[in-house]
Amino acid sequence: MEFPTDASTIRRQVLLALAANRSPGFHYPGHLLGCIWPRVGESDLEETLPDTPHARNVDGTINLTAFSVLLDTALATASRLKVALGARQATVHLHAQFTGVPLRGELRAHAHMNGRTASAAIPQSLTDATVYAGSDAVCRASATFVVLPPPTGAHLGPLPWQRQSGELASPLNQQELDSDERMIMKACKSALKRADQQHAFIEHFWGAIPVSTSAGARCTIRIGPHHGNRVGHVQGGLLLGLAAVTARAAAPRHPQLSAIAAWYISPGQGRALKITSKRFHDGRSFAAVRTEIRNADGSRVLEVVSHHAA
Repeated sequence: MEFPTDASTIRRQVLLALAANRSPGFHYPGHLLGCIWPRVGESDLEETLPDTPHARNVDGTINLTAFSVLLDTALATASRLKVALGARQATVHLHAQFTGVPLRGELRAHAHMNGRTASAAIPQSLTDATVYAGSDAVCRASATFVVLPPPTGAHLGPLPWQRQSGELASPLNQQELDSDERMIMKACKSALKRADQQHAFIEHFWGAIPVSTSAGARCTIRIGPHHGNRVGHVQGGLLLGLAAVTARAAAPRHPQLSAIAAWYISPGQGRALKITSKRFHDGRSFAAVRTEIRNADGSRVLEVVSHHAA
């Protein structure tokens, strides 16, 4: 259960992230989690996810969906080292292999840009990353990205590490919130109220609480501005994390997520996401799960295959 001091800290961070999100560039999930880039080089970088009450599960580990935002953002930032300032990118594919080390404490991603594909209609950036908890590697991953034109009317400013000004935002006053920001505060208040000894704030805030089915698990996410990226679609790392959480619930006898591969088909948008995970192997030591995310209109968003260990 969230303690009162944690609830106050979480509310302040939600308001602080709303203020930071008013500057075009980064997305709300990243601002909420407090992701920062301690070092950015010519072809590699480090990005960290601090250990905070709003990012933790009830057992004190970092939430898998929060981790996935860090992972996707770090991999994407490596690609951004070689594209125009303020360009729009989209994740095409992401693969992650987990070591079994718990996601506990501050997490640090070290990501590299490895060039681009050739002889294709749209070149794909090739990146890889290793994520550490302390000195221990928790995950090794690779991904591909493409540059896309921004939607009409969208203003994509530079990311925080690309800005010359280092001025920090101050938490907003609730009286000055716009309609989207009020929706986010409503989601925050609801999540704080519902947080208990089974599910932490962050699970309720992003709706990542799947239910079991005879073949696996399912989860329906009511999309809100707190899920959004810079163009209003569900942020790519959130999509991966929501799929991973549902897939893990589909394999209860194999609680350790060993590996996950995701293919991004179309944007997550509209009223809701419908996530369905089905086991297609359920052995003594390992399970394999196929997960599909669709928009409420039935359009396919994400295809995922994951491997789970007992």
